[in-house]
Amino acid sequence: GAQIGGSLTDFIIVLRNQAAVNAFCGRGQVSFGGGLSIAAGPVGRTAEADLRASKSGVAACLSYSMSKGIFAGIGLEGNVVVTRKDANSRFYGRDISVEEILHGSISSPPAAKPLYDTLDRLLK
Repeated sequence: GAQIGGSLTDFIIVLRNQAAVNAFCGRGQVSFGGGLSIAAGPVGRTAEADLRASKSGVAACLSYSMSKGIFAGIGLEGNVVVTRKDANSRFYGRDISVEEILHGSISSPPAAKPLYDTLDRLLK
């Protein structure tokens, strides 16, 4: 049946190549893809593969997200991702462009240290 709704979800998006990085360097992207979702109370997970398009390019991406609720399903979906300049400015302590973040031309902020430490441990 038809579904409608909205949610705020935390995503980890895997940019596997330069084309994917370029597609994310725009102010926003549109994506179309499919995935598997499962949520039970406070623990929900989704894995998706999609095609993202922006003024900067088109590329395939993988994503993983966490949400809350009760749901299970497989489906096709589309979404719009926009850059939250205010959130990036607060996190990095100054105005910063998406290009600076994605191309690594800025030092990682102190708040990201736990993430980088965890990734280092996992990749060893």
